[in-house]
Amino acid sequence: MPKFVLIANPETRRVVLFQQALARLSLPAAEVVPYEKLLAGQCFLHAWDAPDLWFRFDAPERNFAVDRALIAAGATVNDPGLHQRIGAIEAYQLQPDKGRILYPRQWYLGWRQQLQSWAKQINGSVFNHPEDIATMFDKVQCQRILANRRIPIPRSLTQHTSILSYEHLCEEMAAQDCQRVFVKLAHGSSASGVVAYERRGTAERAITTVERVEEQGDVRFYNSRKIRQYSNPNEIADIINFLLNESAQVEAWMPKARLEGREFDARVVVMGGKARHVVLRVGNSPMTNLHLGNDRRELSALPKAFATDRWLEMLHTCEQAAACFPRSFYCGIDLLIAPNLRDHYILELNAFGDLLQGITWQGWDTYTTELAMLLKKELSFAFCVLSWCQLDCKC
Repeated sequence: MPKFVLIANPETRRVVLFQQALARLSLPAAEVVPYEKLLAGQCFLHAWDAPDLWFRFDAPERNFAVDRALIAAGATVNDPGLHQRIGAIEAYQLQPDKGRILYPRQWYLGWRQQLQSWAKQINGSVFNHPEDIATMFDKVQCQRILANRRIPIPRSLTQHTSILSYEHLCEEMAAQDCQRVFVKLAHGSSASGVVAYERRGTAERAITTVERVEEQGDVRFYNSRKIRQYSNPNEIADIINFLLNESAQVEAWMPKARLEGREFDARVVVMGGKARHVVLRVGNSPMTNLHLGNDRRELSALPKAFATDRWLEMLHTCEQAAACFPRSFYCGIDLLIAPNLRDHYILELNAFGDLLQGITWQGWDTYTTELAMLLKKELSFAFCVLSWCQLDCKC
């Protein structure tokens, strides 16, 4: 019987849901290894070594001590970028400031370095390989991989050049005849550091989750659930320059199909190579993330004009995108459906994008489905090995 090691922040609901899924299938509870202990060197993954052992990395979210440790780990990583930097000692001294976007590029460099280190310590199988997780956490690199595999994605303005500033962005938008773009923090999650920016003549507007706060000449940036609009060029420049310096994906802002008079897209969870759970996200703004107050709909709510074969084609595209990371068992994929209900594009891949509460496939939630598929895969492999051994013995 397989055993599970869950690397996570123990206080998150992801841990509770995964443990519940294990119990539902009469599997032993996972042993939880806190990120905080791993980062402090209080334990090492090579200490877990047993037959049929599976490691699952989950999102390192909602824990400021973990964020500080990852920022500190990134202090020693060489990187040519223009991002803000802080020393390791100063990183450990950072004080909580709810919602503030702190050193995102340095955080990622620390996260990537730790994932690479943990990958070398593992004696067993993994749900998602640590190096795949690191790549999916880099929107720029991830989109280039998809483009190289001819997966449909929004047109990237940074495919052949790096955009280094707000002024440079305006020049490139004019040169590439693109009036609307998304600027996305390369290493953000949950719509953190996302700007929908449009520029028509001298008029411009930025719709964003970023809150710009200025006090006594000090400008800070916060991730907010309240969508804000900026029209002041200086304020917009501040936000975009900050994101570009920290590394950002810049792509064409594509129109979406509409449902109930509002734009929508889909989160599709692919596991074991198959598209399973789907939730439609009906947007009140260009950012459709559900935690921003947008509405969820079941798959049955798709427009009546939607052809079944088109939908199957879109699911196949999601499966092809996931196949770019063959060492990972599951991922969440954001799928944009064009207004003509035919064209479609992959917006993002999320290594931890399987948290879809209340959305089921054949009556099972995402975690239970993953485990059931994993067990079926393991049993099929064991049966094939047994059959091969029996055949070999007869020969």
